Amino acid sequence: MKTVFLDIDGTLVADKGIVPESAIQAIKIAQKNGHKIFLCTGRAMPEIYPFILDIGFDGIIACGGNYVITEGQTLLDRAFSREDLEELYDYFHKHDIDFYAEANSGLYMSRGCDRHLQRMIDEPEAFGISEHVSESLAHFKGHLIAKDDLFISDINKISFLGSDHPFEELAKHFEDKFELFDLVVPVFGKNSGEISIKGTDKVKGIQLIMDYYDCDHEHTIAMGDGNNDLSMLKYCEVGVAMGNATIQLKEVAQIVSDHVNEDGLAKAFKLAGLIEEDTWNTLN
Repeated sequence: MKTVFLDIDGTLVADKGIVPESAIQAIKIAQKNGHKIFLCTGRAMPEIYPFILDIGFDGIIACGGNYVITEGQTLLDRAFSREDLEELYDYFHKHDIDFYAEANSGLYMSRGCDRHLQRMIDEPEAFGISEHVSESLAHFKGHLIAKDDLFISDINKISFLGSDHPFEELAKHFEDKFELFDLVVPVFGKNSGEISIKGTDKVKGIQLIMDYYDCDHEHTIAMGDGNNDLSMLKYCEVGVAMGNATIQLKEVAQIVSDHVNEDGLAKAFKLAGLIEEDTWNTLN
């Protein structure tokens, strides 16, 4: 039996915001074969929409490892302190960085983020994005809550949009205090990224799941596409990068599949031995 950890965006979910039918079927077949499949994502729980949850997973590692649940049990739930939020918000406001704060209770956007996203939706050509990406952003923005007071008690990750402020400078400023990742959502543009609580990443969530189920490390598989998946691909016995993955991720992967839009996840399941050749032929 294998224990599989799946990223969502660019791995499970394709460019148009949908999960390919081949991916859904591959997951269900792999589970019937006795494998356990877990989501391992930077998304907060409010971003894991019903059409994703309805696929049926064995558990979820959310918010980049800060929130872990399985079998109705919460294994981890970490949040920023108010002092952390004050420091981060002051820095963002000083450098005109638009952001949204992610919590289990909701996704809370700064007023600047509200305006920034609306410009991307109204003027996609100015940001070099396609119409269908603009539509996906409109759907996403509909789930965000605009608030002046963003000091929410259960915030465990913050995502920020592209700006003129170099990511390298931001990372250097906070590297001793927080975990930072750049270009997690490429459409957000240059110098975009996310900030998480120090000492917590996707690997921490994976280790909690492994301890809970007494899993052998040699039977672990991680699948992803972005730089925030680097740690989990390096940690698991087998790392699978999607065809649309970053160069850095492909360099550490043992397996490189096709693009997420080209049945990449189902092909990854075949390449990793989670589904049989004859089963693949029924999906292809």
